[in-house]
Amino acid sequence: MAFISLLRQKFFWVITFSILGISTIQYLFSESVQLQEIDRELYYFPIFVAAMRYGMKGAMIALSAIYVLYIPFVVMTWYLASGHETARVIDLFFYFIFAFGAGYMADREKRIRAELEKNRLTISLGRITSGIVHDLKNPLISITGLLQRLAQGKGDCKKYVPVMLEDALRMKRIVYGVLDFARPISLHKEVCNLADVVKNAVKLCETKATEAKVSVKTELADIKAEADSYLLERALVNVISNAIEASSAGKEVLVRLAAQNGSAVISVRDHGPGMDSKTLSHCFEPYFSKKASGNGLGLPITKKIVEAHGGSVDIEQPPTGGTIFRITVPISC
Repeated sequence: MAFISLLRQKFFWVITFSILGISTIQYLFSESVQLQEIDRELYYFPIFVAAMRYGMKGAMIALSAIYVLYIPFVVMTWYLASGHETARVIDLFFYFIFAFGAGYMADREKRIRAELEKNRLTISLGRITSGIVHDLKNPLISITGLLQRLAQGKGDCKKYVPVMLEDALRMKRIVYGVLDFARPISLHKEVCNLADVVKNAVKLCETKATEAKVSVKTELADIKAEADSYLLERALVNVISNAIEASSAGKEVLVRLAAQNGSAVISVRDHGPGMDSKTLSHCFEPYFSKKASGNGLGLPITKKIVEAHGGSVDIEQPPTGGTIFRITVPISC
């Protein structure tokens, strides 16, 4: 199975045909000394490509193939006494040194990358865990404190119960947010009008926009696409809510829907202060948030939903200020 998988990779055929092509030239032009000098150097190319793609194992396989084809040529042309016989034998040694060195360096680079990725994931996991504990700790302390006062016969039950209920609901939202991010996205696609999806998302953000005194305008084309309307609506709510929060009172958030190159493009533009470089590079990482009340899961979940649809999320910082979130999803219906 591993060999069949290898045969399906284009790099395998690039390496194979390179070695065969170089060897063919060797045999066809065995009497051309100048061409032989150039051709011998070309063997380093497939060794290098094999090492970069498959590491030490690939380099040694390429080297073995070269030896199988080149050694008979060396033996066959030995009688010509052209003065290059020793150089050809030395080439075999240098091919081995090059293959070993290239393979070693390629494997070393892969190990370093794997270690860096492991460290990055460990740091990310630590930040996520720290964020979850921090977000759960505050409402838990509040609920515990109020229950202790009630147990001691102090305080007003009617006053404390709504506060405890709000804290409990906050904890529930945190837990469900973590679960939503952790579990794989399961899409239930159907043909839907994306304009209606955007309108519903805007409607769900109306209360927040009214409280922030921010107006939300829409420019929507009539586009039908095969998508999970509920999840896509949820992704849009996250982006539109962020745009409202980033805008000051009296400002406008513009939501556009247009078709472009066989895809639907939904852009959400705010006129806030924009993002600094740190926020821009980390905003899609779980539990990264610069908002006091944010849990840092909104944009990562949005990105996950959009990518499950085969789309992408891009961020643009216009020279005039503000931020544009651009969601692109394929139209496949």
